[in-house]
Amino acid sequence: MDADVACPRCVVPVSPLDIPARIPPHNLDAERAVLGAVLLEGRETLPRVIELLRPSDFYAEAHRIIYETMLRLFDRGEPVDLITLSEELRRTGTLDAVGGPAALALLVEHASIAAHLTAYASIVRDMAVLRELIQTSTQIIAQAFEAKEDVQALVDDAERRIFGLAERRLEGSALPVGKILKNTFEYIERLYERKEHVTGLATGFEKLDQETSGLQPADFIIIAGRPSMGKAQPLDARVLTVRGWMRMGELRVGDALASVDGRPSRVRAIFPQGVQPIYRVTFSDGRATHCTADHLWRVHGPGWRAPRTLTTARVAALLAVPRYRGRLRIDVPSGAFGHREPLPLAPWLLGALLADRRAARRRTPAAAWAAALGVVTARRAPALAAAAAGGALTPAPVTGEPAGAAPAAGGSPPAPPAAVRALRELGLWGRPPADWFIPERYLGAAREARQALLDGLLATGGRGARAGRVRLVVAGERLARDVAALVRSLGGGCAVRPRRAKDATARGWVCRIRPPAAAGRARPGLAAPWRPAFVSVEPAGVAATQCIAVTHPSGLYITDDYVVTHNTAFALNIAQYVGVQLGGKVLILSLEMSAPQLVQRMLCSEAKVDSQAVRTGRLSPADWHRLTAAAGRLSEAAIFIDDSPGLTVLEARAKARRMKAEHGLDLLVIDYLQLMRGRANLESRQQEISEISRSLKALAKELHVPVVALSQLSRAVESRATRDYRPQLSDLRESGALEQDADLILFLYRPAVYKDDLPPDEQNITEVIIGKQRNGPVGTVKVVFLPQYARFENLAEFPRAAF
Repeated sequence: MDADVACPRCVVPVSPLDIPARIPPHNLDAERAVLGAVLLEGRETLPRVIELLRPSDFYAEAHRIIYETMLRLFDRGEPVDLITLSEELRRTGTLDAVGGPAALALLVEHASIAAHLTAYASIVRDMAVLRELIQTSTQIIAQAFEAKEDVQALVDDAERRIFGLAERRLEGSALPVGKILKNTFEYIERLYERKEHVTGLATGFEKLDQETSGLQPADFIIIAGRPSMGKAQPLDARVLTVRGWMRMGELRVGDALASVDGRPSRVRAIFPQGVQPIYRVTFSDGRATHCTADHLWRVHGPGWRAPRTLTTARVAALLAVPRYRGRLRIDVPSGAFGHREPLPLAPWLLGALLADRRAARRRTPAAAWAAALGVVTARRAPALAAAAAGGALTPAPVTGEPAGAAPAAGGSPPAPPAAVRALRELGLWGRPPADWFIPERYLGAAREARQALLDGLLATGGRGARAGRVRLVVAGERLARDVAALVRSLGGGCAVRPRRAKDATARGWVCRIRPPAAAGRARPGLAAPWRPAFVSVEPAGVAATQCIAVTHPSGLYITDDYVVTHNTAFALNIAQYVGVQLGGKVLILSLEMSAPQLVQRMLCSEAKVDSQAVRTGRLSPADWHRLTAAAGRLSEAAIFIDDSPGLTVLEARAKARRMKAEHGLDLLVIDYLQLMRGRANLESRQQEISEISRSLKALAKELHVPVVALSQLSRAVESRATRDYRPQLSDLRESGALEQDADLILFLYRPAVYKDDLPPDEQNITEVIIGKQRNGPVGTVKVVFLPQYARFENLAEFPRAAF
């Protein structure tokens, strides 16, 4: 290698800190022009300069001393001219430092006219910003090279410094009480002249505004209510995803779930709940699942105008009351999920084969399958038999028997080769009828395939029963359980029991089926859509559990045996009022709900249209008119939504700063606090929440806007021995730091959630409890909750007779 050529790996990189020293940006002529104009025009021009410049903005030390002396004279109310300035400098011993009287006289000689003062002051300010930018950037580079702290914290600190330069605000410092009192009295005078009781941002709730004077700038505000999305189940409980069943403990954030109505749903957050007592919950058709006492259910009850969200413990208590036994019901899934991969055998044909009872009388498995294939394809569907024999096993019609079905005169022909190959692939060929089952790929197939499979089962083996039910008898227990799972996956009901008989060939398992609405097309007179009822809640030991939050608007997901299970509204109402009515700039950081879900909820609330009608599409012309008008108002509002999941405090702070810089910011809402993440190196969740709380408090002061954070209450409120379920400060979940840091804490309490004997005119009353107010009284304000609109209203607007 040539000695003059250096090895690339041996070259030492040049540090950005090693760049040659350069003279910082400055403009001495502009500085002289500003100071000279003040001396020439007097103290009347100085306020315009004070708004733009600080003493440190002057590059020359002499100019900095002169400006500081001018500010002292101005603060004392004395004239600011050549004589008073010279005397003040002489008194403080700094006259020689600025160049003596000759230097001051030179400033007046080169003074600009007052009309150009602002322009020259802006030049001085811009030069100062450039110098600060160079200094800040150099410090950031040095810290980056050293890298002694967390990278995210370093980035956040760099962003804070640059943002501070852009804002050109003074850093917080100790101020004399006299100066603070002067600003305070000016503020009080403005309030007195305005003659209004709301000094901050109005919430839209009149009595609450009277108690709090609105949401104050720089305040950290907590809105807390009972958890509405808690779904704690054992880690081995099954949850239905778009890929099939998964254990609760195997779920990860972002996993796509099957939903109650077919709309997209994902796991938004996962919360380990530790070891807890477990209960087995059983329903009227035999389906069952396991969960904790505080697991939430969406329940339909007798005489209820809308479903209610109840805990398992509450359901158990209601089941002890005779009027509720057998009358508390849950929703069923629509069945709109499953894969669309090719299936080796037409679903209708497979169902018809599995349900044929004649096969059970055959002595060998091969004979049983041959008999089933012969009977089904020859006697019931000649057209299908021909297709199967030719290897073209195309899907059968969704409902009823295949077109052209007619009895055949002959016996059972040999099994078609294509059908035998398909049954071998599915693991069914060669099994006796008692061991038959529905393959997993069929149970996980799309709704149309599962519906065709059920149609085939009912067409071959179904028998009519009372109340629109269908009775199906199969040879083995495994097949009976699979039939129940199939029916439940489509939104129907199915109870299974063994069939007793002296003749062994007549024994089997009986499936009493309530077919779903779609299956009802196969046979006239079948039952209308139906919901399973709670039967029992029984202890089932203890186990490790976890809770998940899902993105589906209903908060529901599907668990074992196709069981469907499940404070943003108040904060959204405030955000809407600030954005729509007051014209303020609002940023909503939604860690729980997606942006489309929030907008849909806001639209229903603003238009006063039933949210259920919107979700199902059952809208009247009047609904469309109100929705269109509300959409126009919302589209003009400066409300911004960010639904990034799992935000850290640093990310939330960066988004708020960017919003403040680009659009302005009047209100920040975070939904909700417990879903935020702190630094990974903290030892406990309590420490993490404490850090998040302190950071949000600091963010409110930094941006000088109200920061509203939603929080969950602990479950202890529901197990209180006094049966007074009103929230208290001690009920704030996971950390007492929330109570310490918050300036205002609001609790939401709906008596109707805990009491079933309330008169109709009190069922929608909600208490807004002011649990803490740093600068005001505590107390309770009553508002009205309209669940169909997810909207709160002032109580005075709704006379009790209207409920």
